[in-house]
Amino acid sequence: MAHDPSSFRSILVPLDGSPFAEQAVPLASRIAQRSGSKLRLAFVHKLPAAPVDCAAAKLFTSIEEVTRKAERAYLRGIQAKLREGGIRLSSAVTLTGDPGPALAQYAGEMAIDLVVMATHGRGGIRRAWLGSVADHLIRHLQVPVLLVRPTEGVEPQGWPAAGRILVPLDGSPFAEQALEMGATLARTLDTEVTLLQVVPPVLPLPDPALPGPSAYDEELTELCRAQVQDYLDDVVERLRARGLRATGVAAVGWNTVESILDVARPEQIALVVLATHGRGGLRRLALGSVADQLVRGADVPVLVCRPAVGGSRTKLPSSNEVASGGWLARKGALLRGTLKS
Repeated sequence: MAHDPSSFRSILVPLDGSPFAEQAVPLASRIAQRSGSKLRLAFVHKLPAAPVDCAAAKLFTSIEEVTRKAERAYLRGIQAKLREGGIRLSSAVTLTGDPGPALAQYAGEMAIDLVVMATHGRGGIRRAWLGSVADHLIRHLQVPVLLVRPTEGVEPQGWPAAGRILVPLDGSPFAEQALEMGATLARTLDTEVTLLQVVPPVLPLPDPALPGPSAYDEELTELCRAQVQDYLDDVVERLRARGLRATGVAAVGWNTVESILDVARPEQIALVVLATHGRGGLRRLALGSVADQLVRGADVPVLVCRPAVGGSRTKLPSSNEVASGGWLARKGALLRGTLKS
């Protein structure tokens, strides 16, 4: 079922009994409360190994009964806390099976519009790795998945008071399709949308007498940045015409991901929304290199959506095209001629 990006009706929060997973609950609750949507909690019960004899069968049955009772009690406890906060719950269910497929099937059956869940933080500083369940849902669901990075020893917030929604763009129609989800969240949470496109510095034509360029071409880079800013200004006007608060910034940067992460700091950005491609065999999602690194490296929640093929017309090439030199191969000579004339 295709997702309607203009509204939320049903939000799924997968839980596993850990405080880690529960850190997704406040943000999901905030969105549900502001949108009037139904909040569904789902706990996936993992079956133990099958018994091999009668004695083991009795133990198996006993353990299963105790475990399932504890899981139901756990979900009732989460429900009670949410009801105290005024959250209307649709359901809290226990599923059985492999977590990824079980949650994906449930999301389809319940017509879920949004999944909000925690991802595992592993490795070095500022690096968050996708857990296997989150990875499975991103690859198999057509609805957006909002990934929350838990913080040890810090009480999770539903929504920062001054939080803005950051939507990175690259000038492509595909990336623009994340705007609908960004607009929906901004309207739901009553906040501002900030658009950002990173413009790689333009290197000068190589001098045969030098081993390589010593600096980038500032004038040509500024021309490219100005064009990108014009494009962002047009997109901002479209958003403002729909009653949204929006700004757009074209920033020069050598590394796209690092430049985005530098903006997406918790003190100024509450959430990042981006589109990602579904590619490869067996319905495998190959996150684009920028999207993949943002999901893994951001210190704020990241919403990943898989847009439909196609999209609105754009005025500019993507920053990747600019960086690769394909666009400059067509435009560089003209721009340099303009500068010299």
